[in-house]
Amino acid sequence: MMTAEPMIARGAHYTALLDTIDHQGATKLDAREREQLLEAADVLLFGEPDSERTVRWAEVLIEDLEASQRWSVETCGQLREHLYGCAAPTGAS
Repeated sequence: MMTAEPMIARGAHYTALLDTIDHQGATKLDAREREQLLEAADVLLFGEPDSERTVRWAEVLIEDLEASQRWSVETCGQLREHLYGCAAPTGAS
């Protein structure tokens, strides 16, 4: 029997991702970039098939934010942690 705990934890990562994005403000992330990150979080959270490309685009965006120094290394690390935290644990259905 599956418990709700993994989904609650994944939802918490989704909320934390939103908080991280919103904390940085619109001055450091445009609407398209915000949508790209949220789309990747959505496909991970809901276990969408063929999500690899969407998640990879988000990874590239985070790499670009870090490399351009628009966002700090620490904040980019938080984005990654929360993005990947939206995914189902390995082996989960």
